[in-house]
Amino acid sequence: MQVAVAGKGGSGKTTIAGTLARILARRGSMVRAIDADSNPNLAVTLGMDPAVAFAMSGLPPGLLRVVRDENGTSETVLVKAPREIFDEYGMDAPDGIRLIVGARVEHAGTG
Repeated sequence: MQVAVAGKGGSGKTTIAGTLARILARRGSMVRAIDADSNPNLAVTLGMDPAVAFAMSGLPPGLLRVVRDENGTSETVLVKAPREIFDEYGMDAPDGIRLIVGARVEHAGTG
């Protein structure tokens, strides 16, 4: 099962996603979470130490590649399997959740 939480800014997406992830993990599900927000706070919501959470880096841009077929149709694909990405770039959060941060804006003008 894959679950995505979307909505307008300030609507509680991170709180809902973190709570849902922790409930599912505590019930025995394997949970892998992706914080795709430009201001990532899911790690703290999952119970990680804020200093550790803030030190997490985003995924490198080289994980995506554009592939074109003979008709000129293009598709963006991952160059590694999702499991490899979580193993290499993820961090363990409480309740057995594995977390990756999609991107991180370090300072104004970078995002």
